[in-house]
Amino acid sequence: MPGNRKITLKNIKGRDGVHPGSRKAGQITRAHLRAAKLQKQAKTRKDLKIAKPVFRPTFFHHALSGPQPLSLPSLRALVSDVYLTRNDKRIEELEAERRPGRPKTKEHMELEENRRIEHAEWETGFEVINLTDAPTTRLMWSWLENGTDMQHSHVDLLPFIRIAKDTPDVVVVSKPGKVGNMGLGNGVEGEGEDWTSISKEDQEDEKMVA
Repeated sequence: MPGNRKITLKNIKGRDGVHPGSRKAGQITRAHLRAAKLQKQAKTRKDLKIAKPVFRPTFFHHALSGPQPLSLPSLRALVSDVYLTRNDKRIEELEAERRPGRPKTKEHMELEENRRIEHAEWETGFEVINLTDAPTTRLMWSWLENGTDMQHSHVDLLPFIRIAKDTPDVVVVSKPGKVGNMGLGNGVEGEGEDWTSISKEDQEDEKMVA
């Protein structure tokens, strides 16, 4: 990464409530590292268009802690409290480094524009892999166990849904995918990571500060 800046839990805004040695901390760090690696490779090729369709799925792929599906509230929290805030700390750093009267750097402008676009999408309908589907998470977890990097061909297999900020119970299927035809059965029983705990911890921190 530029300047060899390490991505750790400390670089993720609002993650102070997560213990650095916890499994959740490891999940967040892995997701950021893999997404950052993909973006760096794309910049090296000078072809971000190739990476963009895979960047978001890669992030959510590496946020899995097992083959079990997430609940809808957990998936929503993963979007709003982790994915959409992933660049906040870096934007704050760039703003602090900018001297008075100097224009924003290219990186600064790109990160802010990307954040604006993604938050607008969250307002109207954010497209994400359907991690509430058990066969899908079972398949994706098998890729993680085998060390398989997600490619366009993998993304094409997966079902996608749209979820929005102000409609917590509404799920719209945007791409059905092909997982249902792969004979994976009902997937693995149980429920995956509860990402809503991050939001709850943040709220408790805010109460303590107040």
